[in-house]
Amino acid sequence: MVKKIDFHIHTVPSIKDSQFIYSSQWIKKYAKTAKLDAIAITNHDLFDKNNFELVKKDIPNVTVFPGMELTLDICHVNIVCSEEQIDDLTNFSNWLRGKHINQTGEISTQELIENFPSWNKAIYIFELGKSNGVKNIPEEFRSTTKIGGVRNALRFQVIKKLEDSITPVLFSDAHATDNDSDPDRNNIDKLKNKNTYIQVDTCNFDEIKNCISDKTKVSITEDNLQDVIEINGHKLSTGLNLVVGKRGTGKTHFLNSIKEQFDSDDIYEIAQFETARADEFIEKQRHEQGEVAVKDWKINYRRQFESINEYLDNLDDLRSDKLEEYIKSVKTFAEGTAKSQSSQKFNLFKEVGYEVKPTKYIEDVLQKLKDLIYSDEIWKLLVTTKQNREIFIETYNELRKIYMNLTLENLMKQEVNSITEIAKEILESNTGIQKVRQIELSTFVEEVQIEKNIFNFLNNVLKETTLRKENIYGYQVNVQLVPFSNANQFQSDLKIKEAVKNDLLDPYSKKDYITFLKNLKKKSFFKADMLGDYLMHKEVNLLDSDGTPASGGQAVGFALMARINEARTKPMILIDEPEASLDNAYIRNELNTALKELARNRMVIVVTHNSTLGTLLEPDYLVVTTKDSNKQYSVLTGEFSSHKISNTLNVTPLIEGSYDKFVEAMESSIEAYNRKGEIYENLRK
Repeated sequence: MVKKIDFHIHTVPSIKDSQFIYSSQWIKKYAKTAKLDAIAITNHDLFDKNNFELVKKDIPNVTVFPGMELTLDICHVNIVCSEEQIDDLTNFSNWLRGKHINQTGEISTQELIENFPSWNKAIYIFELGKSNGVKNIPEEFRSTTKIGGVRNALRFQVIKKLEDSITPVLFSDAHATDNDSDPDRNNIDKLKNKNTYIQVDTCNFDEIKNCISDKTKVSITEDNLQDVIEINGHKLSTGLNLVVGKRGTGKTHFLNSIKEQFDSDDIYEIAQFETARADEFIEKQRHEQGEVAVKDWKINYRRQFESINEYLDNLDDLRSDKLEEYIKSVKTFAEGTAKSQSSQKFNLFKEVGYEVKPTKYIEDVLQKLKDLIYSDEIWKLLVTTKQNREIFIETYNELRKIYMNLTLENLMKQEVNSITEIAKEILESNTGIQKVRQIELSTFVEEVQIEKNIFNFLNNVLKETTLRKENIYGYQVNVQLVPFSNANQFQSDLKIKEAVKNDLLDPYSKKDYITFLKNLKKKSFFKADMLGDYLMHKEVNLLDSDGTPASGGQAVGFALMARINEARTKPMILIDEPEASLDNAYIRNELNTALKELARNRMVIVVTHNSTLGTLLEPDYLVVTTKDSNKQYSVLTGEFSSHKISNTLNVTPLIEGSYDKFVEAMESSIEAYNRKGEIYENLRK
């Protein structure tokens, strides 16, 4: 025999609940509708003996176990006890009142043990899959009877299949009240199937306790069916389910009733497919594939882009003016010395100042080495920490000496240059010969060389380049970089409105890259880390398996496959009429295969009107929706291979063959099905 038990019902509100009033009528109706043999009263951190006795009186034919939903510091756990433990449970509840004075109150496992004498005789139900669920069961519970509580039938089957998991039980977590701030907590139609069947002859506490640790003796269907769950009284497979029926017979209504029984986080829904949604997912794939490819391209040229940014950072807008002034001062000096009788006596005029060598790059390297040396997180990961660290310390010390010597040398040069300049000024005032302006010609030579290197690099890189050809779902996603063709394209890619034609795109198209970069640096939208984005236009094209641009229907197929792949992150997938815009060959060869693969480890429910999809899908379970003369929806389900479907919700359970209903849904009628066969035969003759 089996007994149906709800292990988690709230009958009295606590400080951690929204307020509600216990209803005797509600508990009577719930127990009768759900056909319960036993329940456990598990209120938040309290046990009310008077309420317990009232519940027993209200449902005399149902076994009622005392218990509590306890807030431990590690998780929530439901404690189910025998009636022999009522005194201990009452005293423990009284003690808890002093601990739980607000909604955040909690106790430790040790406090539970110390204040609940018969704690190890209870059944402990650790909640699984919730934010306040258990991550690791404390060692103290090793010798107790412990199981896992789940929130829906699908999660029950998932946990039960796990080899090393504890026994799962499905419970309602109901509020026994006529009115509740959360309607789902007292909706009997939704809660009546959130119970567990235990293979025991009676509802004796010890018998249940001894049985419940064996997963094979626990089920959510009365006949202990494997890989089958019950939703709103209808049996469905935890694998692949096919829903068929004429239009207007309640297929969408059926899907909605399923969604009401599960958390939205557990469901991935692909609604009736529209071209707009297809475009959205195609664009998403284009964006993702394009971003990955461009990111790799940027990484490949990272050093070159860093060098260009360094060049832009060091640009001196007045450098060309300084060069002109220098040349002018040289001419003036030459004229002055040619006229002066004393110029030959003062060779100091011809002295050129010492060049100060840059040290910033050494400073940057020293700082990076220092950060690395003092990064304990990195050294903890290495086995030979001491030896490796000493190498970097030696490198740092040696480089620091070089930096100190170079800094001292620069200071001396700067001082000599300063003295020389003072002497030249004195000579200039005494001779009337103007001195040559001080300028570091090497920086101009270096800048010219840098600009030449930048031009050569960009001239080689800014060409049509294929970055990636990715085969996805039977299609090719081709990512290319091409030079910008016009200002509108540049503005669209960068999502800007600022004018760019004259100062950016004109020099860009003429390969005057230095002018382009200098003007780009002045733009308000310029960001150094986006340099690569300013250089090339990204094109992402969807091609078919032959390499030609995909048609509209093929694009829809690609988008659908993308969504099916995305759906793998959820345990339940609802797919409503996926056949839109797809030809039968694609449905047979691609879509059917993808759906069967998806259903290997997930619950999949597919609604279709397409006979190719419906007939060749060969699901685990068939669901047929109908509408009777009173305009009431009816749902019949059954194993596809059994050739039978049934509706057990009727007063007299309805069982019939699936052939007629299935063919009627797929082909509009038996007559139409036969007529199509005749037409095919005539074409063959």
